[in-house]
Amino acid sequence: MPSKSALYKEIIRYYDEVRTASAARLREKRMELYSKLPRIEEIDNEISMAGITMAKAVLNTPSDAVEIANSLKESLAKLTAEKEGLLQENGLSANYLEMEYQCPICKDTGFVGDSRCTCFSQRLVDLAYNSSNIKAIVKQENFDSFDLSYYSPSKETGEEISPRENIQRILSACLKFTKSFGKTFDNLLLYGSPGLGKTFLCNCIARELLDRGITVMYVTASQLFKAIEKERFNRSDEEDCGDYLEDVLGVDLLIIDDLGTEFTTVFTVGELFNIINTRFLNKKPVIISTNLALKDLSEKYSDRLTSRLMGGCITLKFFGEDIRILKKFRK
Repeated sequence: MPSKSALYKEIIRYYDEVRTASAARLREKRMELYSKLPRIEEIDNEISMAGITMAKAVLNTPSDAVEIANSLKESLAKLTAEKEGLLQENGLSANYLEMEYQCPICKDTGFVGDSRCTCFSQRLVDLAYNSSNIKAIVKQENFDSFDLSYYSPSKETGEEISPRENIQRILSACLKFTKSFGKTFDNLLLYGSPGLGKTFLCNCIARELLDRGITVMYVTASQLFKAIEKERFNRSDEEDCGDYLEDVLGVDLLIIDDLGTEFTTVFTVGELFNIINTRFLNKKPVIISTNLALKDLSEKYSDRLTSRLMGGCITLKFFGEDIRILKKFRK
């Protein structure tokens, strides 16, 4: 994993490039608009010179400073209204010539005052732990694209409701989790056979929260424990000692996918309990998905860990036909 100082430099460079590209696009838009509507350029020049004009006037007649300021405000208001009218007449918004930002919170600087913006924190997570692929995935996998038609409306043996009724309940629970995130403290445990939409729904939740500026770390159980083990036992850079676990514990939402597929040892079970317990105590939500049934989960992990998960998570059981197979037949 790259050193944190190296990652900071890379992110700062990224923001510089973003702002430079945005400024270049704005210049192109402005020149194109000035060519089409010369009066807009005249207005902008008048607005730019207004401050200098006022300063000179005040220096010449200090006693008239208030009157000069009021006159300038009135003049600027008229120029601004004229400019907005011209833009609207040509089908353009009033802020057409304003800078466009990827993050309006920090205006693509990465900081709000002396604090890191949430977009900076998320980018740090993405770069450091190779989870940025989630942003590409969630463009397709989101609540709007969730298709209930893959779930049968007929009841299955041993189940009280149909797979479709069940997934509708699960979908409602996931939407509620997303909407109330930050207001209430909840955790989700998604379990059931492979190919039923557990990872898809994890991505749906991630998409909604990322769009709200909430930091999300998505990691498979195998990736999680390999990274922690490497940090614990193969650390060569003391500066970064504890960085990975620090972010695992501190990120707004931690999603652990495919729990149960990792090589289970006393070390991994202990680390998993530490992560879950610490985040629960600090009111930091967790979503876990697993292909294991609840009874298999209790057999694979310690009673202490299983009890913590069962007591602290909303459990959502998935059942039905393998969606991935159904999708192949529909093509």
